[in-house]
Amino acid sequence: MKYIASTMLIFLLILSSCSIHSMETISKRTEIGNSQEWTYTGSTGPNNWGNLKEEYAMCSKGKEQSPINIVSRTQKSLPLGINYHSGKFKIEIKKTTIKLIPENNTNTINIQGTNYELKQLHFHTPSEHLINGHQSDMEIHFVHEDRNHSYAVIGIFVDKGTQNKVFQKIVNTLKEDKSLKETISLNIQSFIPVNSKKISYNGSLTTPPCTEGLKWIVFEKPIQFSNQQIAFYRKYSYPTNRPVQPLNNRTLFESW
Repeated sequence: MKYIASTMLIFLLILSSCSIHSMETISKRTEIGNSQEWTYTGSTGPNNWGNLKEEYAMCSKGKEQSPINIVSRTQKSLPLGINYHSGKFKIEIKKTTIKLIPENNTNTINIQGTNYELKQLHFHTPSEHLINGHQSDMEIHFVHEDRNHSYAVIGIFVDKGTQNKVFQKIVNTLKEDKSLKETISLNIQSFIPVNSKKISYNGSLTTPPCTEGLKWIVFEKPIQFSNQQIAFYRKYSYPTNRPVQPLNNRTLFESW
């Protein structure tokens, strides 16, 4: 009897251990399933971002989402000061973009008396914003943050045309420095078009978690990259644009 009882006890302990292991395995699989990385295509693409994680819910529930199709505008003065200059940047290659991070915080903009520091700039292709339904070949986003952790983003359209010397320095670095350990000197002011109308509106991040409350300033006039430059960039990531979002009665302001 003692032998039978001992055998039964061992069996129950093994069964219990297997059950716990199975539950842990299921739990881990569930955690992995609930934390899928977002992409721009398929089941993890823009139409499903809001369902991938709880913190991404704004991507589907938000009412002031970006990007948008820019159509009608209201005239309004927008005091915007841009203080960009030559400086060193670190290049980071992400799954969805190439990002440039400034070495210091001296690149700034001023919107209606509030200073914002440039935190990074990155690229999308094709463009995310549209102008009267027209989509450009690329779009550059300059992401800024103020002392209260509010964000302002400048959007610049890129169309096919002549070679851009500053972007070519980025291309050459990507070709030559595979480790990307070195910083690169760039004058990002050359990415800002001259004599362009600016459209401003309240919007969001165009990638998860799609946080709202951002100030957007989109320059209407595009700059140019060559066919070869655009083709080179698209080897890294394409497409990387979120579809345009409903305007939901937001007012767009236009200024010079």
